[in-house]
Amino acid sequence: MVLGATVTGPGAEGAESVTEEERAGTDLLAAVARGVIELSRADQAVTFRLPYPPRIQLALDRVVLAGLTRDRPVPGSVPELLAWCRDKDLADWWPLKLPDNFLTAGARLVHAVGNEATRTCAELASYGPDGFLEGEAEEVLAILADACGTEERFAACRDFLIRRPVILEYNPIEFLKPALAHTWKLVQGIYGPVPDRFRVHRMVYRCAGCLLLAKPVTVDTSWCEGGCRPGERVLESTRQPEQTCVLPLGLRLFLSLPGRTELTVRSRSARRTHLFRQRTGLHRFVSHDGSTRAFQVHDREQPVLAALSAAETVAGLDVPLDVVIPDEAANGPGYREAFGRALPDGVKIRLLSVSEFTAPRQEGLEEGEHA
Repeated sequence: MVLGATVTGPGAEGAESVTEEERAGTDLLAAVARGVIELSRADQAVTFRLPYPPRIQLALDRVVLAGLTRDRPVPGSVPELLAWCRDKDLADWWPLKLPDNFLTAGARLVHAVGNEATRTCAELASYGPDGFLEGEAEEVLAILADACGTEERFAACRDFLIRRPVILEYNPIEFLKPALAHTWKLVQGIYGPVPDRFRVHRMVYRCAGCLLLAKPVTVDTSWCEGGCRPGERVLESTRQPEQTCVLPLGLRLFLSLPGRTELTVRSRSARRTHLFRQRTGLHRFVSHDGSTRAFQVHDREQPVLAALSAAETVAGLDVPLDVVIPDEAANGPGYREAFGRALPDGVKIRLLSVSEFTAPRQEGLEEGEHA
C-alpha cells in the first residue's frame, strides 16, 4: 500500500497501490485529524467559541462538499463533525472511499469517554506532507540536541522528558539537586501549563501507568492519553494545578509514550547504541553479526500509519531499520499483517516485539519478516 510520494525507494512500485479517490479520502481524513488537534490546542474552558481555528473549519467545508457531491450524509457544523468523529463508525458517514484496512476496526478521532483527540487522531495528524504533530516533536528534540552539545547530555535530557511528560507539582528540592539541575535548566522551557480542560474540580490528574494526562469521567470510569486498560489505570492528582507543567502533545505521544518501552528495551539489551538527532527514538547499533542497523520503538494504534512512518524513516537511512513494538501490540490480532502489507516492496524493515528484539539472537529474520 503506497499512499503518498514520501517513499520512493527500491521496490516501492511493487506495493499495493490505491485509487485517486482513496488517496483523496486519506488526505481529507488526515486534514480532519489536524483540525481536531488544532481545536484541542485552543486551550479554552469552552471549546466551541467562535471563530473556530482555520484547520477545522476548512476540513468541515471539504467534508460537506465531498458528501453533498456523493449523496452522503454531512455534518452541519463543527460541533456536529466532532460528535460524528466520536460517536459514529467512519463507514457510516465518511464521504470518500478509504483503502481497505487503512484503519483498525472501530477507530475514532475523538475518544468516546474522554472526549479528547485519540492516539489515532494524533497519528493521522502526523501523516503526509502536511502532517505536523510528530514533526513538531522532532523539531523540539533537534533544538534540544543542539543546545546540549554532546550526545551524553542530550541522552540525559531526553530520558528526563521520557520519564516526566507530566510534572504534577514542581519540586525545587528535587530539580535543583546537582544531578538534575543542569538537565532541568536545558529542558524546562519545553514544558508548559496544563490545558484548562484537564482541570477537573480544580484538580489535575496523571495516569500512573503511562504517566500522561488523565481525567476521571464518572465514579467508575476514567480516561488517559496513553490508552491504558481501565483495570490498570491508577490516577494520581494534585490540588495545585498552577504548579503542573506538561510537555507538548507531540512529545507526550511520540517521545514519552514509546519511551517507556524504549527504556525497557535498553535495560534488557547489552548493545551499545547511538542516538540519531533527526527522528524521535531512532538509535544506531551494531548487530550480533557485525552489521550496523537502526532501531526505533513505536507505540502506535494504527499499524498502517506506523508502517508508512517507518518506510519514510528508512528512506533517509543508510542502514536497515528494526521497528520495535510492545509485546501486547505485536500479539494483537492483525497488527503484524497490516504493518507488513503497508510496506513498499524491498524496504529493509523488520517489525519485532520487545521480547524478540532483546532475545540473545534474532538475526535469522529477513527484512519484511515480522517474527
